Amino acid sequence: MLIVAPLGADARNISEVLAGAGCDPLVCGNIEEIAREFAHGCGAMVMTEEAMDSHDHLLLSSELKGQPPWSDVPIVLITTGGGTVSVNTTQTIEWMGARANLTLIERPLRASTLVAAVTTALRARARQYEIRDLLADREKLLASLEVRVAERTVKLQQMVEELEAFSYSVSHDLRAPLRVLDGYAQALIEDYGASLEPGAKELLDRISRTAQRMDRLTQDVLAYTRVSRAELVLEPIELESMLRAVIEQYPSLIASSHLIHVHAPLGTVLGHGPSLIQCFSNLLENALKFVRDGELPQIDIYAEPRGDRIRVTVQDHGVGISPAHQDRIFNMFERAAAHKHVPGTGIGLAIVKKAAERMGGSVGVQSEPGNGSRFWLELARADLSGTPGENAAYANPVTGI
Repeated sequence: MLIVAPLGADARNISEVLAGAGCDPLVCGNIEEIAREFAHGCGAMVMTEEAMDSHDHLLLSSELKGQPPWSDVPIVLITTGGGTVSVNTTQTIEWMGARANLTLIERPLRASTLVAAVTTALRARARQYEIRDLLADREKLLASLEVRVAERTVKLQQMVEELEAFSYSVSHDLRAPLRVLDGYAQALIEDYGASLEPGAKELLDRISRTAQRMDRLTQDVLAYTRVSRAELVLEPIELESMLRAVIEQYPSLIASSHLIHVHAPLGTVLGHGPSLIQCFSNLLENALKFVRDGELPQIDIYAEPRGDRIRVTVQDHGVGISPAHQDRIFNMFERAAAHKHVPGTGIGLAIVKKAAERMGGSVGVQSEPGNGSRFWLELARADLSGTPGENAAYANPVTGI
């Protein structure tokens, strides 16, 4: 309990009264001294208004304003009675500001009044210290939780990396025996096919087809693992030239290139080249596969601006997809029920979704059974000042869905 009362015997009398009430008073000679003691901590202050007749009050004001959030030290200010407020008291209230926890008591002062005011102030201060301790405990708990979360995050990251490495290793190692198995089956068919029973030849064909399907599956798992693990550096990619290169270079697309129509301009996006190639090759291969019996596929690729992004759509005129299956076909190993008879692993669209998300983009589909599908990939535009799409008219030549 800090006391500053510069006139007469006020300081001694106040100290004796408070000591008799069980407090631990410390008398300070002036405001500068009480500000210095306050910096070391105190339960409350008792001051007389005469103590404010000094420019040193700025020192105390600075200390009060610098209190931690939990602290609001109570101040009991003894003022002149008679219903008037002195200049010193008014100034004290002003420089203490709204933060001050100030109690005014008037002269003539009874000992019981002083003790009651100080006791109330100390109880309030005790609650502040309780809050301080609770906050300290919370900070310790939060720090402990942060350490635990960091440790578990590191462990989880290690587990993910180990799992991905295991997946990559298993997928890679599986391909070698599958290729050998397919090779042996094909050799038997070629060398001994004429002398084999029809049933035996059919079994060898099944072995070959199953080995090839497993090889495609492992390749897709490898592709998904690469997309998930690779560090992607995004750069401007001109979509039209990239798409034409995909169509001209992928063996599965070359024979059907005359059925794929690219409607320029497509614009330039921020993306990762290998990931984008994987996305569009998967979308185009799907569009070529899912056609109605007896019809040739027709595929249109076009783009449209969407604010600071570009949406590229791959539209086919095939069998379409039921609304009930449109969300889950982007999950691993999920396929629409009507497409089970079409060869595939159920990973291609999962690769497209994962790659798009890692490039900061998104994917989706609009489709109706029997009316074809629109698969779209949306990415950030690489140049907002002159990229086709802001000043050029994007082609959207296909209507229907």
